[in-house]
Amino acid sequence: MNLNIWLRLGMAFGLGMGSLAIAPLPSSAQTQPMSDCMTKALAAEDLVVAISDLSRAKNWARQAAEAANGGLGVYRADNSMHSALSAAPCTVGADGSWIFTVKGGAPGFVAPTQETVVSVNGSAIAVVYNGPVRP
Repeated sequence: MNLNIWLRLGMAFGLGMGSLAIAPLPSSAQTQPMSDCMTKALAAEDLVVAISDLSRAKNWARQAAEAANGGLGVYRADNSMHSALSAAPCTVGADGSWIFTVKGGAPGFVAPTQETVVSVNGSAIAVVYNGPVRP
């Protein structure tokens, strides 16, 4: 792999530009399961394009949730939509779309009160559900 791919992978997994060194994790370290979307992206033939597409889709989904809920003055998406790409609450739809479940609430919320499901297929973005957090 060339350096560009390694840098993209590092950014996708939330590593800083200078954090490409790999150190062993303690045996008690907890790992987060990788989303279906991240698994799909890593399996793609053109890894850089797939990671870039998934990152763009995550941003579009977050922005769609913000718009559907009244804008940033009254709504904030939870941290999973702002952190590492591998932490994004995402599944792959039957048609190959990225489907994000974005939870959020009023600025400063502790527990999310709003759930927005957004489908991103290429540049087509659709809000599939927008309402109270479902069990």
